[in-house]
Parts: sequence; structure tokens; C-alpha cells
Amino acid sequence: MTTMQTAEHKVRVWDAPTRLFHWGLLALVLVAWFTGEEEGAAAQIHRYAGEAIAGLIVFRIIWGFAGGEHARFGNFAAGPGAIVAHVRDLFSRQPRRHLGHNPLGGLAVFLLLGVVAGVVVTGLFSGSDENTGPLAGLWGLELSEVHEVLFRVLQVLVVIHVLGVVVESLAAKDALVPAMITGSKRRREDEPHQDAARAGFLPLLVAVSAGIAVSVALAVQQPRLNASSEHTSEYEHDVEYGGDTEHER
Repeated sequence: MTTMQTAEHKVRVWDAPTRLFHWGLLALVLVAWFTGEEEGAAAQIHRYAGEAIAGLIVFRIIWGFAGGEHARFGNFAAGPGAIVAHVRDLFSRQPRRHLGHNPLGGLAVFLLLGVVAGVVVTGLFSGSDENTGPLAGLWGLELSEVHEVLFRVLQVLVVIHVLGVVVESLAAKDALVPAMITGSKRRREDEPHQDAARAGFLPLLVAVSAGIAVSVALAVQQPRLNASSEHTSEYEHDVEYGGDTEHER
């Protein structure tokens, strides 16, 4: 291999919106993680974090079709065969380094987006004494238990994702975390090294506006479960005292 082939130079990979989404989602998930079992102001923060995540998910879905080259879903969607081949290659003597998401990383993106979306939606339909989602009780739905299960699944996926990033970074000698901070990777001449195509301003404006609109619309909604909660309390009160009357008889 010649000196020209081994010399590496900087390649632009991740656009700023994708990077901001990635770290913003991580920060909000951590906030939701540590406030999920709390009361008072922390419970309110938990709700707002979930509503902000809802906006981020809407942004990312739009950006996945209209964003920069490596942000688009079509750029990293891969079938089972490609994923298996990548796992095998990862443990070879010189694994291939991908500019954007590798097939396994692409699968992780889809899984994380799907589960996060599920957590958010079920959170909107969840109600408790300390915190109630803005849609709780709508259509008779109360999804607190499903919300809890999905959040545990998300925690597991986050741990697996972090481990996968560490393994990929070490095995392929690819600085994945710094790349998601700076937006750039370093590549040799004998590797793919074209700068990623950028998206236009209009798709960015549409994606950001839609995300903000969703988060704000949810944040201003008042919980819908109050009436049904009062009805439930009255019913439990009647049952309790009715039971005492029957017992006295």
C-alpha cells in the first residue's frame, strides 16, 4: 500500500441537524430516564421532555426523507443478508469502514426511533396521581403499563447501542463518537471519501417547523383524565361506603 493510499484526509459525513438531533435526543431521553419515577416538578419535567422528544421524532422522520445524504433512511436501510455480512466482516482482519451508518447501525437507528416513538405515544396516553399525559383517557385509553414496558426496552436498546458503537469503533478503527460531534471522518484514498451531499434550506425549515409545532401543541394540552379520575374516585367512594353498609346489616 502506497503512502498516498495510507494517508487519511477529512471527509464531511454528518450534517449539523442530524448531529443536533442525535445529542438532543440523548439528552432528553436521559432527562426522562431520571425523572420517570419522581414526583412534583420532576414529574412535570418528565412530561415536557417526552413532548420535546415527540417533536424530535417528527423532525427526524421528515429529515430521513429530505435531509442530507447520510441522514436519509434510504442511505442506510439494509436487509438481513447485509446485516449478517457486516457482522462477519466486523470480526475479520480489516473490517470495512462505512462513511454513514453501517448495516447494523442502520438497524439500530430504526429500532431506536420505533421504540422511542412508542414510548412517547404511550406516555401521552398515560395517567398517574403525579403526572398525566395530555391524551390520557382519550378514546378510553390509559397506557401507563405499556409505557413502562417500552421504556425498559428502550433502556436495553440504548445499552446495546453504546456497546455496539464501542465494538465498531475499536474493531474497524473508526472514530464514531467524534464523527457525530464534528460531522467529519478520516478516510484513505482507497476508501469511499466523498463529502456527503447536503440538504436544502427549505426541507430543514419544514422539518424544524413541524417538530416545534408538535411539541408546542402537546405542551399546551391540558390532561384529559381529570374527569374520569373524579368519576373513578366517586365510584370507589360509593363502593367503599356501600360495602360498609352491607357489612353493618
